[in-house]
Formats: sequence, structure tokens, C-alpha cells
Amino acid sequence: MKRGLILALIAALLLSLMPAALGEEISYVGTVTGGSLHMRKEPTPSGKVLATYKSGTEVDILENDGIWCKVQKGNKTGYMMAQYLTITANYPHLGWGKTPADGALINVHQRPDGESLILYKGISGGAFELVALENHWYKVRIGNQFGYLPVDLITPFEGEFTLGYSPSAASPINAADLKSALREIGNPRTMSRSDGLFTYSFTWPDLGLAAADQAMSKWVQDTLDLFETDHQAHHAQQAAHCQMEYQALKVDDAHQSVLLLAEYTVDRLTVQRMFALNVNAETGEILIGKQLFTAFDQVFLSLESALSGLMGIPCDGYTGKADASWLEYAILTREGLACYLPAGLCLPPALGTQRLLIPWDQIASSVSFHSPLVSKYIRTIDPTKPMIALTFDDGPSEHTERILNVLKEYGGKATFCVQGMNVEKYADVVRRAVAEGHEIASHTWNHKKLTEVSASTVRSQLQRTNDIVKEVTGGYEIRVLRPPYGSTNKSVRNICAEMNMVIAHWKVDTLDWDTRSTSKTYRAIIRGAENGVIVLCHDLYSSTAAAIEQAVPELVEKGYQLVTVSELLSFHKDGAQPGTVYAYLDPENIRTE
Repeated sequence: MKRGLILALIAALLLSLMPAALGEEISYVGTVTGGSLHMRKEPTPSGKVLATYKSGTEVDILENDGIWCKVQKGNKTGYMMAQYLTITANYPHLGWGKTPADGALINVHQRPDGESLILYKGISGGAFELVALENHWYKVRIGNQFGYLPVDLITPFEGEFTLGYSPSAASPINAADLKSALREIGNPRTMSRSDGLFTYSFTWPDLGLAAADQAMSKWVQDTLDLFETDHQAHHAQQAAHCQMEYQALKVDDAHQSVLLLAEYTVDRLTVQRMFALNVNAETGEILIGKQLFTAFDQVFLSLESALSGLMGIPCDGYTGKADASWLEYAILTREGLACYLPAGLCLPPALGTQRLLIPWDQIASSVSFHSPLVSKYIRTIDPTKPMIALTFDDGPSEHTERILNVLKEYGGKATFCVQGMNVEKYADVVRRAVAEGHEIASHTWNHKKLTEVSASTVRSQLQRTNDIVKEVTGGYEIRVLRPPYGSTNKSVRNICAEMNMVIAHWKVDTLDWDTRSTSKTYRAIIRGAENGVIVLCHDLYSSTAAAIEQAVPELVEKGYQLVTVSELLSFHKDGAQPGTVYAYLDPENIRTE
């Protein structure tokens, strides 16, 4: 017993003297992911299992070397594998930094020592969360790992960032995904080497278009040189393999697109490099990134909205705000714009490289090129056919997305009259609504009856709501007021005129707020349906969402065009006048030419 006790004390002492291997002590919270996870006595797969914890269990993390975490749960202390713990709170934070965008590879080390184990490899230009500064090294966070980068590779930048990631929701792409992808154009070219420690197998297309083929060949050779140089410098005694696959599509009679994806795998680490181009086969002109569009606001908003479906906990210092770099790897498809967002550059590394498809019906009006395929998705409204404006007050709420889903399925648009106080909580819903072409109207900040408050309060109620919507959407301008209780007076109308806002009343009141009945709300919509009407609903209730799911298909089948209030009023023969109240558009006042 005494001998066993002495050995245990020696083991504990040795563990306490391992800061170089395990890193500086950091205390933060982690959550077990991916099923269940063992807590082991020693940081090794063969260590004695002290306990097993289910996915979702929170533990205090005392130390993290990027491979093993020293953790504490209750009265137990042991080690868990870092890759199965999601960091959720209480870790040090100095700010954020970016590496130079020079096309090189970045190695993040286990310790502040260029000869230590490489924990992560990535293409330069990526963003890192800065955790500590130790001598001439930054301690950085990459997903659920901590590692080190030399200070001369990091340029700090300021900002407030909240976008996170949820690895379980992500479906990252890799070269294997492209191996069986569509290859509708071009003749395959190959380059390979199967002997030695550095092997590769590259496949890419020859389109028979000089500029495009030259650009691809140069990129292929540059990629091979980059990977081979890194292997010789950092992994010369280890086996490494590079693979390149591609997708090549005929979009329409004139336009073709190509995506190349190369992967370099060494010492269990994989880094990706991508190349995308779109080419007019008739002229040979190459279109890349921003050259594809004449306007970007709607494109970026659609990207952010699509990305929000992948996001979860706050981390990593990514803003989620799309910019021109997000279009660098965008290719045309027949369904829409496929944006490939590289891990570490556009997205947190733990998400992997993601493919986001933006349907043409959201962004067709912004393209810079002519394509009959894309043009047919530009929204058109025929004023000679019946129109109905569905409106939804008091939201957004947890039920709004059900309404968005059915409208998307049937190609309808609606007006969502939001209370400003709800917008931040449901910012993703608001962004999605705008991205999909719906209208956001003001229903004041917190449902004040505007005829019973001062003029300054009216202005504040409207301006605060307009400002928060503009903030969360990156610039959307509200042009419609739905006054609570439908109450207006001369003062309210004058203020709306000053703020360039029309006032939307309604002709059909579903009374869904009172009945909370799916069947009654549905019947009110169908019975009140006629050309030019504005319909009042509320997106606060599950019963309303269910009624809309029934009514929208029926309205479309009957030939009604589901339009926003602004779209409806755009056909008023006298034009929509700010400060004026509109309950419907009389068919006699519809401009049809």
C-alpha cells in the first residue's frame, strides 16, 4: 500500500510539472459533443477511464494542448480528447488577428516553438482569435484547439464579433465529394506521382478556351509547388499525399463554370486550396468574384442568411458579414450561385469548407451578364392578373419561418410588420425574409397606439424600428408603417410623409389574434380574397402559420399573385404617396400598361 501510494504521489508530481507539454493553465467551460466521452486518468488513449459523460455535459477545462484537455467535473479530474469538447465560455480573449493573404501555408504549433508539433495547417489570410501573448508568439484559438503563431504573422484588428459555429450542423466538402461530381464539359488532364514520401494525383479539365485553360494550368502548378515546398520544409521525413478533383458544368449555351479543389494531407493534417472560374465560351471572357454582379447588397444578404443555418455558439471572431472575398470561389450553376467558403478564410476552421447555394430567384436582378436561364428568375408581376398582399403583424416570432417556408415553396411574397423590440432576437429570420424578397414594415418599437402619444414619441417609435432593421440586415430601408390598432391622425400622417413612409391599413381582417383558430383564419383569407386587397394576419400564432400553409397553395391555384404592400401600391395609377393610408388598391386604380 505504501509503495502504491508513493507511486501515485510521484505520478501526480510529474503531471504537475508538465506545463511545457500541456500549455499554460487556462480555465474555461467545454461541452461534450459527438455521443459520449471518456475522462481518463492520463492523457493517452490507453489511460484508465475514470468516468464517461454523455453529449451535452459541461466540464471545466483546466488545460488544453490541442490534443488533450485536463478537465474537472464535480470531484473528478482527468483528461478528455480536445476534438470532442466544444469550448463554450470563460476563456481568455485579447482580440482577433489575421495572417497575411500571400497564398502561403500557415502552421499553428503546439508550443511557442517553431520545432514543436504542428496542430493545424491552413492557407494564409485566415482569422484567429488571440488568447495570450507569450514572448514573440501569440496563443491563438482555432475552434476547440489552442496553438501558437509568431507575432510577425499576425495583424491584430478590432471589432465586436458574435458569429459562431455548430460542427454537428455542418457538411463540409472535400476532394472525394468532387471525384464523382458532374463533369459536363472539357477533357480531363492528369498529373501524378506515386513513389517517394511526397505523392500526388491531380485531375482538372481542358476546356479548349485559351485564357481559362492557362489560368487553371498555372494554378495547378502553383498549388503543387506550394504543397511540395511545405513538405520539404516541415515534413520531409513524413509521407504526404495531394489530391485534386474538379467539377465542370455547362450552365447555359454561353456560360460554363469550373471548380478545382486540392487537398494536401500530412501527419493527419489536411489543408485545402480552391480555384473557381466562370467563362463565356462564346467570347472566352472569364468572370470571377465581383465581376459576376453589378450590385452586391442582395447577394451578401442572401449569403449571410444561408450561412446562419450553420451557426451556433459564439466563437472564433468571425463577423458573419459577407464581403467581396466570399465571392472568390463562386461558380454558376443552373439552380443558382454556388459559393464555396473555405475554412479559416471565410469560416471558422471547425466548419470545414462549406458550399452554399443561393437560388437565382433571390439574386437574378443583380447579375452582370446576360443569361436566359438566369433572366427567367427575375421576379415579374402582371398587373392584369389579380394580386393580394398578405401582411403579418407583431412578429417576428418562432412561427415566422413556417410562413416563409410555404411562401418560398409557392413563389409568394408578403409584408412582415415587425415590432422593433423583437428584431434583434429574431435577426436571422428578418435577414432571411429580406434575402428571399419579402418586405419588412414597421409596427412601431413596442406597439404604442400612435394617436395617444406625442409627436416625438411617434418619431422615436418609427426611427428605432427602422434603425434596428437596417442594422441587422446591413442596410434595408423600411418604407411602410402598419400602425398598431390601425390608429392614425394628421400628426402621424405628417410624420410618415416626412420619413417617406406610406401607411398600410387592411381590407380583410382575419381576427386570428382573437380566434386562434386555423380553420377560421383560413376561411377569412379565402373568403376575403379579391384583387387588390391587403390582408391582416399575425405571425405570432401556430394556428396562423397552419392557416397560411393551407391558404397559400389555394390562392396560387386560383391565379392570385402574392405580393408585398409596396409591390401592390407600385401599380397605383397615381403612385403611392408617403403619409397616405392605403387599405387596398381598387382595381379601377391599377395601372396596367
